[in-house]
Amino acid sequence: MAKFLLALLLAVPIAAVAEPFVAPGDMQLRHDLQLLNDNGEMNITLTAWPLSTADVQIAVKAIDAKSLSPAMFAAYQRTKDRIHYETASGKVFARYALSGSLDPRFVRAFEDTPRDEGEVNAAASWRGDRFSIKLSATAAANPFDGDDFRPDGTYVGVLLGNWMVSAGWQERWWGPGRDGSLILSTNARPAPGVAIQRNASTPFASKWLSWIGPWTLSSFVLELDDSRFVDGARLFGIRGVFRPPKTGLEIGISRTAQWCGESRPCDLKTFGNLLIGNDNRGVNVDPADEPGNQLGGFDIRWRLPNKIPAALYMQWIGEDGRGGGGAIGAWLRQLGVETWGSVAGLTHRTHLEVADTTCRQGGFGFSNAVPNCGYEHSIYRTGYRYDGRSIGHSIDGDGMSYSFGSTLVQSAGHSWNISLRFMDINRLGAPGPTHTLSPVSAEVLDLQVTHRRLTRWGPISAGVGVVDSDIQGSAEFSSGITAFIQWSSR
Repeated sequence: MAKFLLALLLAVPIAAVAEPFVAPGDMQLRHDLQLLNDNGEMNITLTAWPLSTADVQIAVKAIDAKSLSPAMFAAYQRTKDRIHYETASGKVFARYALSGSLDPRFVRAFEDTPRDEGEVNAAASWRGDRFSIKLSATAAANPFDGDDFRPDGTYVGVLLGNWMVSAGWQERWWGPGRDGSLILSTNARPAPGVAIQRNASTPFASKWLSWIGPWTLSSFVLELDDSRFVDGARLFGIRGVFRPPKTGLEIGISRTAQWCGESRPCDLKTFGNLLIGNDNRGVNVDPADEPGNQLGGFDIRWRLPNKIPAALYMQWIGEDGRGGGGAIGAWLRQLGVETWGSVAGLTHRTHLEVADTTCRQGGFGFSNAVPNCGYEHSIYRTGYRYDGRSIGHSIDGDGMSYSFGSTLVQSAGHSWNISLRFMDINRLGAPGPTHTLSPVSAEVLDLQVTHRRLTRWGPISAGVGVVDSDIQGSAEFSSGITAFIQWSSR
């Protein structure tokens, strides 16, 4: 079926793919959207990907282009052109892509880089006033998970009022982080499922609720169809994001839960207990009756006042409750700072980010460390993982990541992305056979430079990196040179 789908898509005439969603992974587009938001030209939520294309379109149309500085106008024009393609409707569009890699990166950030040594992708989409469909097929050479053909990116969607309901394989990124998200990132491949999200983040009209500002809500239920200790487990997720007016804040609240599966209860009562929090063993439920494996927490991004070109952000995600304690047993933590401006004709966004995936107890995670806790569970023993990769932060549990990065964009849209990261993997040293990167403690230094260039045939990206690792005998982190090149018809 996958081979047939790929052959069918290769026969579709080339044009830009039109979609109701803006998928995560495009660093230049994220840079432009955040620049317009931080400058006050737009006011939409940007920490729950995929974004709604309609939401971006409404915001772009409201911008007074005549008042923009040259740098802002360039970002506005690039975004306007991109959304013009994405919102086209009434005919079939297509996209083709090729990539090749030397030692593909196993620690993924927001940037979309190849997952395997070689990939061929074809996608076709159609968008109407209410219905949307995208078919996507990828053939992979020497895939790390053994799946030679993949439907990642395929979905169907229907617009119901101000809500988009979809089903398929869609990538998601929740949170303000640029090098990782503690709860939901693109590190693991997308699992099949159904989802719903708000189409336009318009504020409430009520004077009692207008203080919330622009807001969005998204939720999904996925089927974890890989090989697992509990086969057929499902993943539920829900996230709300809002931007209180005149505060510079964007606040997100997220929650995910693994539940159901072979020999596990899947009825509505179990799901109801999971929703209201009756699932913390030794706290409000007997161990034998625990319905699921939950993570939940919040994130905040604050754009500094007085037009200071800087923002602070944090993400605190709690693991399951502990016996004799509160509903949240321990916290995973992330902190970051970013700044932006212009340098030698380029606009840049530069950040420093620290992530700690070791569970720490206490009201806000400033107390004792708890080993073998992050992304682990005693019932769902495969943990918070899918197809051999962490669903949350790419360093998996019990890790520490210090990263520096910068995205630089020329007025013509060509861009550079630079990333330097030091990672202390599985740093508590406790043997972890389910850990996706290393069963023992290890230190890794990773430098990556990527250039993306727009051509008449579509964007071409090339990257080169250096990895220095003390992990012995690890295919994931063997020291040496990494490189990739990829082309897309859009």
